[in-house]
Amino acid sequence: MRQGLRRVEPIGKILADVVRNLGLSRKLSEQRAVVDWPQIVGRRIAEHSRATRVDSGRLFVEVDSSVWAQELTLMKMTILRQVNDRTGSATIENIHFVIGGASRHGASRNSSRED
Repeated sequence: MRQGLRRVEPIGKILADVVRNLGLSRKLSEQRAVVDWPQIVGRRIAEHSRATRVDSGRLFVEVDSSVWAQELTLMKMTILRQVNDRTGSATIENIHFVIGGASRHGASRNSSRED
């Protein structure tokens, strides 16, 4: 007679249920796109760019020059696919490259313009 005993569930499942029930799945995917930017695009691109935020499905990426903004704009669809593959959903609908002095060490100056 083991009344009162409950089935134990893995913490990962419990957390996933809480995130889903609170409607936080999209926000977590958006944040993952920002945090995982260097792994998504690789070292060379990450040295010249930095994802800063997501707003209404748009990922904003700061770049250190207009040359990099142009180069990444040409690669936008490939990068967009890689971002959504990494986050596991189609959370990101567009990417905006902003010239703002992204550096290797993640320090940035104020954004000066948006492409």
